[in-house]
Amino acid sequence: MAQASLRSALRAETSDLHDQLDQQVGEFASEEGYADYVVNTHRFRSTIEPRLPSSVLWQVTPLTPALGEDLRDLGRLPDVQAAPPFDFSDENGAIGAFYVLEGSGVGARILLKRARALGMSENHGARHLTLQAGDTARWPQFLAILEKTPPERYDAIIAASLATFRLALETYSQTAS
Repeated sequence: MAQASLRSALRAETSDLHDQLDQQVGEFASEEGYADYVVNTHRFRSTIEPRLPSSVLWQVTPLTPALGEDLRDLGRLPDVQAAPPFDFSDENGAIGAFYVLEGSGVGARILLKRARALGMSENHGARHLTLQAGDTARWPQFLAILEKTPPERYDAIIAASLATFRLALETYSQTAS
């Protein structure tokens, strides 16, 4: 692989899907739009979180319970999605998925500001964003793990990241109920 690091390879290979996902998530300028976002985020996280293995390298912060509480605050019901076609159960699959999930924590800081502007808080409607955006050290710590990953694992990790982004895109393109 010609990329200098796994991080740069992941960024290059996933940038188009990442941009599409950012556009799909949107601005949620209303409480209704925000509630749709929470339904879709719950659908995505409840689909992928249980399929990730325990890893000695990294543990994802589960957001599904907080998302369930946020849905109740917003008067919405959880929605389920079929299992993803990709197997995330090995270490490479997990690292690829973790890249997407942990990277979303960086974006969660922006989304939390938007949610607060709609009247959401860590106690009402934005528990998951507060949890996700709260630990600013997670992303740099995860990047340190990526930097130690041997090049022979890059392709499998990139494939898992692409599958995770595709799953997220599929999820956010569905109509929230």
